Amino acid sequence: MKLIIAIVRPFVIDRLVVAFEEIEGFPGVTITDTEGFGQRIKTPDDAINPLKANKRVEIVAPNELLEPIVTAIKEQAHTGRKGDGLVTVVDVESSTLI
Repeated sequence: MKLIIAIVRPFVIDRLVVAFEEIEGFPGVTITDTEGFGQRIKTPDDAINPLKANKRVEIVAPNELLEPIVTAIKEQAHTGRKGDGLVTVVDVESSTLI
């Protein structure tokens, strides 16, 4: 199993949800509001608040769904602008429904 964590721009969430719904056997998703910054060029606005609003997308999925899920995230979240986001994949030793 894998934990897929994606940090994306807020306006791509609706597109991601539609793409996830098209993946057969999609296990579900948790989306939270986050703030942060990465590599960037400083602007005058940075003196006020350097943090930018983002969404954190978390999915625990079986190995066979890793590729279609990551592909969906890349296709739907990529705008071509700097700061589009990040996708991280981590091995999950176990996961249990409660």
